[in-house]
Order: sequence, then C-alpha cells, then structure tokens
Amino acid sequence: MILSIICPTYNEEKYIADTLDSFLSQKYHSFELEILICDGRSTDETRKIIEEYSNRYPFIRMIDNPERKTPFAFNAGLKSAKGEYVAILGAHAKYQQDYLQVCYEELIKSGAAGCSGRIITKSSSGRYEPKLCEWVSLSIFGVSSNSSRTIKEGYAHSVPYPVFKKQVLLDLGGYDNTLERNQDNDMNQRILDAGHTLYSTWKTWCYYRPPSDLKALMKYAVKNGFWNAKSVRIHARSMRIHHFIPFFFTLGLILLGVAGLTELLLLKSTWLLSVFGLFVSMHLLLGLLFTIRSLKYENDGRKIVLPFVFFAFHFSYGWGTLKGFLQGYNAQPKLNTRYQS
Repeated sequence: MILSIICPTYNEEKYIADTLDSFLSQKYHSFELEILICDGRSTDETRKIIEEYSNRYPFIRMIDNPERKTPFAFNAGLKSAKGEYVAILGAHAKYQQDYLQVCYEELIKSGAAGCSGRIITKSSSGRYEPKLCEWVSLSIFGVSSNSSRTIKEGYAHSVPYPVFKKQVLLDLGGYDNTLERNQDNDMNQRILDAGHTLYSTWKTWCYYRPPSDLKALMKYAVKNGFWNAKSVRIHARSMRIHHFIPFFFTLGLILLGVAGLTELLLLKSTWLLSVFGLFVSMHLLLGLLFTIRSLKYENDGRKIVLPFVFFAFHFSYGWGTLKGFLQGYNAQPKLNTRYQS
C-alpha cells in the first residue's frame, strides 16, 4: 500500500530542502511512501533543489503546475498519485518523524476520511518581527480559537496538513480550481456534507512557519480576508462566523470614522468620534489583556507592542474582506472538472 505526499511549491528555495528532509525523515511501517512536489514553475532555485533530491530518491517526483495556484497543484497531485492515501502537506511546515504513521493510524482508528496532527506555530528565527508574527498566529485573540492553528484534538470541522483517503477526494471531484485560498475549507466542508468525518490528533504534530515580517503578515491578512468574501459566494457553508469578525470590526471603524467626521463638520459635535475612540480603545485593551495572559507561556518584554499589531492585523484582514465584497465575483466553480488535466 502506498501513501502519496502532495506538496505545492513556488519559489520556496529557503524552505524546500528542510521540507524534503522532513518528509524523508518520516518513520513508517504501514505503507510505502511517494513524494509529489507540485511546483508552479519556480523562478528561484526551488526546482533545482527538487531535481537534486529526485535524482537521489526515485520516489520523489516533481510535477508541473503552470497555473501556479494551490488547488491546481493539489489536483495535479491527485491525478498523478499512486497511493490509496494522500497527505496534503505544505512547504512552510516541518513534520514530526511519526507524523504520517500516526495520522494514518488515527484515521483508520477513528473511521474518518481525513486526519491531521497538531499544528505548532514557530517562527523561522528569534528576531523581533518573526516573533511578533508567531505571537499573533498563536493567540486566540489574533486568529480565534477555531483557527486551524488552534484546533483541539478530536472530531473536527477542518483538518490542516491531513492524511486523506484519496478516493473520497476523487469522488467529490477534487479541489475547486476557482479558489486561490480556502480550497481546504471548501473540501473539508464537502467531505462533511457527504457524510464523512474528520479527525485531529495531538499524538503527533508539525511546526508551521508564519510570515517572517510584519509587512508579509499584513499582506497575508488582506489576501485571506479577500478570499473569504469570494469563498462565501461559492460555498457559503465552508465559511464560519469567525472568518468575518475582522470584517465587522473594520466596517464598524470605517462607518464610525466617517459618521464622526460628518457630525463634526455639520453639527460641530464630537459624540460619534468619542464612540470611535472608545471602539479603538476597547480593541487595544482586549489586545493588552491577551498579551498579558500570554506572558505566563512566554515571558518576553517585546510583546508590549502586540496590542497594536493585533489591531493592524484585524483591520487588514477585514479590509481584505471588504475589498472582496465590493469587487464581486463572476467566475463559476467547475465542479465536474476539478482534477482533470
């Protein structure tokens, strides 16, 4: 029996060797391993590194993904995979040596269609900005308690970096190529809607690398927020209320700010601007409380700016969602051609 790893890449020269080493260090006995790296025609040294590994290890194959979009990579991998089981893994994570074996065993034991391990967020270095990105990604105030990076053990609505029964994914038509983000949320919900279950185990884990600087973190927030607005039009059930809390926060800030300035200009009153200031202050206060709470897990004085980073992250995320709603979306998902060439 074969288990196939499917990993999308594009310009990952900084991480791809560590990722491949992580795959190669896996300890397993229930299956043979196949590693499929679905590369979006990287322009850096990624492809050269993959080729060097594939020359040494015949079970590593590189598959072209000319569309450079994640769901196309997943579907290309599904089409090429020899395995009865597939592991949908990312290049920005490092996996415990028993990750695949434990996820496979827990999948069989639980009767689920897919199973993933615990996600531990860990920055690429101890420098200030990478650590700030790590702390935001670890906080339930930063990303909510329903995030894939804070999900608890047991049956779940979503599984990041999972081992799947491949036939379940094929029966559902593969991943939706119209989704540049949230294709995993969409697939997880369709799996549940088809009557299957998903399971998260804490018996094994992987380390997830968050963005390495604040600019990248805010860009990530805007893009994720943007695709939340797109995704809710394509498959509303795949999105949950926590995905849109930053949108309501940002929309409230904008409406209060505009209304407050209008009131000031027309009525010479600052009542709404005071409400605006209270709204901002309450968010910063909550951010401070969660920052103080986090000190018992990692006491680092550099966390003092976290309330302001939380604020910027939530506003950026909500701004992306607002842009997505305003732009609209006309493309239709090709439900019957997801994994075809």
